[in-house]
Amino acid sequence: MKKIIIALAAVAGIVVALSSCCQSVDIAGEWSVTEVDGNALPDLWEGQKAPFLSFDPAENRMHGNTGVNIINSTYTLDGKNLEIGQAMSTMMAGPDEWMKTEREIIDALGTVKTVKAVSSEKIELRDDSGKAVLTLVRK
Repeated sequence: MKKIIIALAAVAGIVVALSSCCQSVDIAGEWSVTEVDGNALPDLWEGQKAPFLSFDPAENRMHGNTGVNIINSTYTLDGKNLEIGQAMSTMMAGPDEWMKTEREIIDALGTVKTVKAVSSEKIELRDDSGKAVLTLVRK
């Protein structure tokens, strides 16, 4: 009887481990970009539209503002694996600091491979080494 209980506990543990490793992260909705490569975004926008990303799972579309320009792309979310397609962007110019931050966000988006839910209100987009390249907070 003791062996049966131990075996059932082991099977239950495996089922829980497998189900949690493959669950998709809820990225639907609009997210403020708060960090790039572990560095907090500077407070530059003074009432202007600060950088954000929005994910629409019904259409697998990503939309956002990277500081100066609007971007649009497709994405695929498979469990925790996140693939962002090539983005289209407007081509406006802005203050140098805004453009620098925008370039950092766009470069980081190009390296995203996975997403991790830190909480229901915060996610990290990570590169292939597992490093958080973008931190997003739900709006």
